[in-house]
Amino acid sequence: MELMTYNILYGGGNRLSLILKIIKIENPDFLVINEANDFEKNDKLNQFSEEIRLPYFKLSLSGDRDYNTHTAVFSKYPFKEIKEIKPLRNAGILAIIETDLGEISIVGAHLSPYTEDSRLLEIDLITNQQRQYQNKILMGDMNSLSASDDYNKEIIKGFNDMQLEKFTTDGKFRFDVINKINSLGYVDTAVVFDKQKRVTVPTRVNQDEAHLVKMRVDYIFVSDSLKNRIKNHSVIKNALTEKASDHYPVVIELEL
Repeated sequence: MELMTYNILYGGGNRLSLILKIIKIENPDFLVINEANDFEKNDKLNQFSEEIRLPYFKLSLSGDRDYNTHTAVFSKYPFKEIKEIKPLRNAGILAIIETDLGEISIVGAHLSPYTEDSRLLEIDLITNQQRQYQNKILMGDMNSLSASDDYNKEIIKGFNDMQLEKFTTDGKFRFDVINKINSLGYVDTAVVFDKQKRVTVPTRVNQDEAHLVKMRVDYIFVSDSLKNRIKNHSVIKNALTEKASDHYPVVIELEL
């Protein structure tokens, strides 16, 4: 089973054909799209589903209607249960699928771009929704940094106001969100394969003032019950992904 998370930047715009090509090359079984802006319009959600041949899908509209940072999930597997996670500044979706391992709970989410404290409130809400399930996957743009990535503290001196607000407090990095996820029994799949230095932003088309330094903000976590079934973790970097979005897609392979 291959799972993929991809922040496609403002709904893809005129880059959508590139984004579709990237997804079709990877051919995931379950896909999370962050910034699925305008996917609620003109049958775009259904057309996207048909293009990538993932027939089951759900869109969650952003809690900030001025920016429309929606989240969408697409699946090869029928949804045993599907629901939106609210309230979030952006959006999140919880899907339950049935596999040879039994039920797997998958959350696709896009956390707040503001402060670490605001994201802590959101991750508490999200992880509480998954607490009852043994097999869990949490994936998406967490807008947060991990202490395992060993960032040089000196780069803070060059941060702009947006980066300072988003990633620091009193001149120090904040790692609270990822620490909280790890403390709840989730496993960072990048760390399993010692790939935590594979940054997910920025690409060459970056427009985000908060992504002017190489960072990892897109993650796929699995519960400890699934740790030994992770076969691979990849950040897809090539000529296509450099042009398709300001984020690189993240992919894992899970043996069922």
